[in-house]
Amino acid sequence: MKILYGIQLNGNGHITRSLELIDKLKQNGHLVDVITSGGNSSLKLPIEVIKSFQGFSMYFNKSGKINWLKTTKSSNLFKIIKDANFDCSNYDLVISDFEPITAYSAKKYGVKSIGISNQASLMSQKKVKFFLSIQFIKYFAPCDTYIPLEYIGEYQPIISEDLLNSEISDNDFYLVYLSSYSLEHIKNELENSDNKFKVYSSEILKDNVINNIEFKKPNRESFKSDLLNCSGVITASGFSTTSEALVLGKKLWSIPVKGQFEQIENAKRLKDMNIYTDELTFKNLNIWLDNYQKIEYNWINPIKNIIDKINGNY
Repeated sequence: MKILYGIQLNGNGHITRSLELIDKLKQNGHLVDVITSGGNSSLKLPIEVIKSFQGFSMYFNKSGKINWLKTTKSSNLFKIIKDANFDCSNYDLVISDFEPITAYSAKKYGVKSIGISNQASLMSQKKVKFFLSIQFIKYFAPCDTYIPLEYIGEYQPIISEDLLNSEISDNDFYLVYLSSYSLEHIKNELENSDNKFKVYSSEILKDNVINNIEFKKPNRESFKSDLLNCSGVITASGFSTTSEALVLGKKLWSIPVKGQFEQIENAKRLKDMNIYTDELTFKNLNIWLDNYQKIEYNWINPIKNIIDKINGNY
């Protein structure tokens, strides 16, 4: 089949799982073209992209909340609508990882489409408080059918084969990736600890060390190495990094971005698995370290089932 694959660049998780699935689709003989939209990601794609769109990007105010003003200003709705005219009529299938241009183009040109994302698992929620957020998820990148990725379910997280085949160790430091918090806040809460930390942030232009904290600019290989070698992970409640930490058996503290429905729901599901989800403070750091209990996560690789579903239904 000739497949058009859309990747949402709002965060790094969409990239990580999409690269793994695209590779497997190509290994199964499919021709895959990639387009992207959004621009709030710190990772560069190591594959050819035939078209990149401005799309929708989400920004934060560095205190753990969404910056709705900046998010709204940066998103040109009329341009997104115009970009949805992208001609995908020569493709057999469109796959969207919560990417709107491919999803709406598929509808316009009558091409079958499938949505593969963690967001797809949230569309059936019926919560009055988050009614608008749920509607946004439903109509942001609508597809004919969906494969919902969940921590526990038929389709569990997609994890990089490269990561799975790497050696895991514990080098006595904690990996921190909290893009919605300012570096100053992170430093203030961690600097009095006896533990060592490696903090990643797009704010960092040059790697540096201040006492017990190493500050590192975004780098795919460096982050992967630190993830494999850390004692534990302190991160937001995005689906990808939390899933990787669980599969690798790392200690996990997951802090949801305030006001972001997807992360709040992910954190709720993680909390049900006995993952700590309270906000970042020095006091909470010690509570987490002193009371952590090992999580037995029974992960089942979903790649074969996803590929079989695509091959069998399209």
